Amino acid sequence: MSSPTLSNIQPSTDGDFSDDVPWIGVDLDGTLARFSTWRGFGHIGKPIKSMMERVRNWQKEGYKVKIFTARASIPDAIPPVEKWLKKHKLAGLEVTNRKDFFMVELWDDRCIQVVTNSGKPIRSPSVMARPKVPLLEEAFPHENRPSLAEN
Repeated sequence: MSSPTLSNIQPSTDGDFSDDVPWIGVDLDGTLARFSTWRGFGHIGKPIKSMMERVRNWQKEGYKVKIFTARASIPDAIPPVEKWLKKHKLAGLEVTNRKDFFMVELWDDRCIQVVTNSGKPIRSPSVMARPKVPLLEEAFPHENRPSLAEN
């Protein structure tokens, strides 16, 4: 079996997904729901319209989507997420904090994509914001570390 990729995802025609179906991960706080400051497990921000529409479209097209959130690392934090999803017409999505070999894409406000097998970050002129934490060479300039921007 070849490795799953976004280009070889086959939509489900009957909505029945087994564990070995490629899936798209979507972060909750800051990606699917607005986030400004932590207020506890019971608080989840307002939906981000464009991302909600994207997830609903994926569902309509038959793609498997999972909510990928650190909240799922604490079992008692999952029910409020499921309640929020139901309220916003995304009931039934699995809530997880685990990657597996079938996750083909991750939508997350904290990710920095890297070029495969290089460790080099992909920076695009379309990126409007810097990462929330400095990149390694920016955090420790006095250590004379190799720059990730070098070829």
